[in-house]
This record gives sequence, structure tokens and C-alpha cells, in this order.
Amino acid sequence: MRYIDTVVMSGTAPQRRISMPTVFDRVRFNPAPMFRRRWVRRWFAVVIYLGLALASTWPLALSATTKLPMGTTIVSTVPLFNLWTIWWNADRATHAFADYWDAPIFAPTASTFAFSEPQPTTLIVAPIIWLTGSRVLAYNVYLWLSLVLNGVFAERLLRVLHVRWWAAILGGAAMVMLPIAHWQLDVIQLVPVWALLWTWTAAWQASRRPNWKRGAEAGLALSVSFLNCGHHALFLGLLLAATVWVLPRRWRDRQLWLAFAAACVVIGVIVGPFAIPMQEVMKEHAFARKVGMVSQLSALPVDYMGASGPALIDFGQDWLRPYWRMSPGWIKVGLATIAVIGGLIRRRSRRFTIFLLLNTALAFTLSMGTHLKIGEWEPWWTLAKYVPGFSQVRNVFRFGYFVHMAVVIWAAQAVWWMSVLARRLLIQRPRWRMVGLGTGVLLGCCAAIEIRPNELLLTAAPDKATNAGWIEFIRSETPPGKSVACLPYPKAYLAADYEQTTRWMYYGTFHKVPLANGYSGFFPADYFATQDAMNVPLTVESTLKKLADSGVHFFVVDPILGEPDPLLDLTLEEHWLELVFDDPVGVRIYKLRPLQDNQPTQPSPVRRSSGIKLRRPSQPTSAR
Repeated sequence: MRYIDTVVMSGTAPQRRISMPTVFDRVRFNPAPMFRRRWVRRWFAVVIYLGLALASTWPLALSATTKLPMGTTIVSTVPLFNLWTIWWNADRATHAFADYWDAPIFAPTASTFAFSEPQPTTLIVAPIIWLTGSRVLAYNVYLWLSLVLNGVFAERLLRVLHVRWWAAILGGAAMVMLPIAHWQLDVIQLVPVWALLWTWTAAWQASRRPNWKRGAEAGLALSVSFLNCGHHALFLGLLLAATVWVLPRRWRDRQLWLAFAAACVVIGVIVGPFAIPMQEVMKEHAFARKVGMVSQLSALPVDYMGASGPALIDFGQDWLRPYWRMSPGWIKVGLATIAVIGGLIRRRSRRFTIFLLLNTALAFTLSMGTHLKIGEWEPWWTLAKYVPGFSQVRNVFRFGYFVHMAVVIWAAQAVWWMSVLARRLLIQRPRWRMVGLGTGVLLGCCAAIEIRPNELLLTAAPDKATNAGWIEFIRSETPPGKSVACLPYPKAYLAADYEQTTRWMYYGTFHKVPLANGYSGFFPADYFATQDAMNVPLTVESTLKKLADSGVHFFVVDPILGEPDPLLDLTLEEHWLELVFDDPVGVRIYKLRPLQDNQPTQPSPVRRSSGIKLRRPSQPTSAR
């Protein structure tokens, strides 16, 4: 705002008078000084990242409390399972993490929570569950938070690499829109790559100016990577072990080894309580992946040619494998090539460029999995045999996340370096310098959004209110120490076949009674035998008896649409099934009794939800 400065003569001494501006004065607003403040730039970046997170997952924000995003599998099995995982972490926090590993699935098997990713960092959204009771809202907030943090930590890494703030923000925006993360959006533990970026940043800083504090930060970053996603951390640990030797300048520096020791101590303290029990469970159950499954989930070089969504540069997809779309984007790849060349030339950035180049090359190679052969030697199976944890890996192609991350970092560096070069060449022409800056910003924006996510498919979460009747019956009538079995069991072994099972697990977050069923990364050895036996009429009775002997108190049945109740007309020889609860939504609850319990000639009264005697609807509601 401009004030009018006038000089008034009073006697012999002039006096200066300041008058307020009038409506006729021209007010000029220059935002440039505002962006010189660091905190303004930080919040400006966060707003951009949040906007991109909401826009890239639209229309999820319109139904954040009732719907979940689905990925390329177009089934809700994995989102519902991760929703259950988030609830279990929040629930155990209210019990001081007692019986943390003994999750209420696959009863009476112990330590079932170690069969998959525990994801303890989801505790950050636990207050949402405690305050609102909405598991779905907590899931979606965690998804958005992960995307925003991806941008924040990418920007931080770029600033550490001396990239100008506007180019760093563009790099953060590109990390929010990371194509492979949106391609696998239904696997929510893969979305937060921010801890991986934090580890790269901390490792670089600790190698430049080593001390125990920087080493502890590097250890903390790697530990948080494991708590976010053990799958990512396992891959990151291997890549660091093979490439981190490039970063230090003086290996004989005592402070460097002190930093390394501090990192190891922090990792041992934080990761140990999770990794050790999980590894013991894996050994106890002899969990390992089959050759065919690992081969099916290994990438091929051609898979990096196809975009996962609408792209600015697209060479067609008819010649690609179905489903596989792992391209980071051709604009980013072109910029990354420039950055690699420039990074190798510039002494200041040479070491980190070599480090990132080795990480990218090794990650790209390992993502081939069983498709990588050197003569008769298959490196992947050597890793699986000698490196702990790799024998349990099936999604080998996810090494590609590190390829995408490196390409984004390089692309942002290239945009900044090209703008610097343009300024030097046009130093005598200020107007053209602004054109060069605008071109750099435009190029960075195109790189950030060159591959847009496909239209997001949403699935309605199971409706707890509609099913409140039988949920309350299970909660109040099941004796302590007992479990329930939910029927029908799946007839096949694909993720889509366990969609109903994960719905049962979601309902279990409300009645909190252990399930004999379950879904996870691994299954107990006898689970598939039970599943197969329940789908063979001749072995159903013996299997029901076996389940009852293992602690199952009720059998909860929700027939598949178009199929009859599998227990309604079942003929048993040594037992009989008592229908103890019949919910109008179609769920029926049975109890297995031996013939000695005096089977009544007339059916006993059946309890119904809220005392309302309604017939089962011909079709269940879509929310169920």
C-alpha cells in the first residue's frame, strides 16, 4: 500500500506529513517477496501436494467415510484386508499392544499377524478410529497423507541436492503422481515411499558430514521404511548394501564409523521387535513362495515401455503384455538422461549421481526376478536361498518403485540445471531469462502429470449398520476363548475368491470375536485343507466337527448371491445344526450339536434381529 508523502512549510522549518492513500491511488501487489520466506514456500508446497493427492484419487473425497479405492485388480480383497490391519494396530494400542501378534484370524493358530505386513506406522491415523469409529475414513486419510509426504520428502531431498525451491516443488509434485504408486494404489502399504526418500537423504548427509546424530537419522529413516512396508525396506536394504560404498569420501574417518554404528543401533532397537518375531514365524511355518508365482510376478524390460494411464507421449500398448504397465514416463526419462550426464560431469553431484545410477540399474535388473538368467544361473534364487526374507517375496517387479523414484529425482534436477544454463546464456537479456524460467516450469509441470492415473474405481465398504443385528449377537453370545467360522469357504485361491472373507474380517472389527477364517500374505498349512474339505459334501460333517473341536462356537452363513444356504438342507449322521439366529439381511448363525443333545422334533424359536420377523430379501443390498 502506497502512502502520499508531502512537505509542508511551517515557519522557517519544513515539516513532513504522511497522508493516507486515496481510492485513486494505484495499489501494486508483488508476491515475490512473500515467497522468499521459507515457511511460505513450505506450506505452499504442502497445499499443492494435498491438491494433487485429492485430485489424483477423485472422487474418493466425496465419499471418504464409506468407500475405498481399488487398483488394477478391481476387487476389494486387498483394501479390506489393509483396512482390517489399520484397525488391529489401533485396537492393540488401546491395550498397550498386548497379544499384538495374535490377531483374531485363523483361530486357534498363534502369531497370525506376522503372516503379513504389520504396518505399525498406520497408528498415525488411529485417533480417527478412536474418535469417530470410522475405519474407512482412517484408511483414506492415511492414503492421502502418504501421497503428501511422498512429495514433501522428495522436495527435501532435492533441496539437499541444491535444487532451487520451485524445481524441488515440481519434483515433489511428480513424486505425488508417481505412476507405479497409482498403478498399485489398492496395496496401500506400497504407496508411502517417503521413508525410502528420507533414507537416501539421510545417507547422503551422513556421508558428507558424518557424526552419530546423522547416522542415527539414517537408521531411523530405514527403520520407518520397514514399519511402513517391510517389502520396500527389504529391497532398500539390499540396494544400500550394494551401493552405499560410493557415497563416503574418506572411509578411514572415525566419525563415519561412529555414524554407521549409531545407525545399526537405531535399526536394531526399532526394527528388531518386529523383524525377529516375523522371521521366527516364517521359519516355524516354513513359508516360501512357489517358483511359478514368483515367475509370474517378475517383470520384463518391455513392461517399462507401457504407461499405467493416459500419457502425453504414448507409443501404443498393443505390443505390451496384458496388465503390465511400468513406464515412469518418457518426458521424465528424457530429463533423467540429461541429469545423469550432467551429474557425472559436475563434481559436486557426481557421487550421488553414481549412487543413484547404481541403485537404478540394480533395481531394474532385480525386478526381472526369475526372468534374469546368466547362462544357467538364476540370481534371484541365490538371493532367496542366502538372504533372509527373500524366499518369502513374490512381487519381485516392485523393485521398479526405486527406478521410478530415481527418474523423478533426476528429472527435477534436469529442469533446474537447464534453467540455470538458460539464465547464463541469456544473462544480457532479462526478458528472455523470464521466458527460459517459464519454459522450465512448464516442462516440470508436464513431467509431473505426463501419466495421469486411470479413473479411480471405488468400492463400498461393508455396511455395519445393516448388519448390526447378527454382529451384536456374535459379540454378546460367543463365550470367551471361542471363535466363529464364516461360510461358505472360497472355492478357489485367487485374491478375488477371498473378497467375502475380508468382509467377514471387517465385521470382526466390530464384534471382536476371533475367526477361524482369514486372509493374509501367508496361510496356515492346514487352512487350505479345511477350505477344500468344506467344498466337498462327503467331508463337510467331519470338517465341521474338526472346527468345533478347535474352538468354533458358531457357524455364520451368508450365502453367495444366487446360491442356497450350504447348511440349510445339509444331512448329517452324527450331529445336527441348530439355527440360533436368523437376520433379515440373509445372515444365519448355526451351532453344531451332537445327536446326544436330544435334537428336538419341533424347531426351537429362532432369534431375529431387533425382534423384527422379516423374510430374507431376494437380493442383498449392494453395500454388503
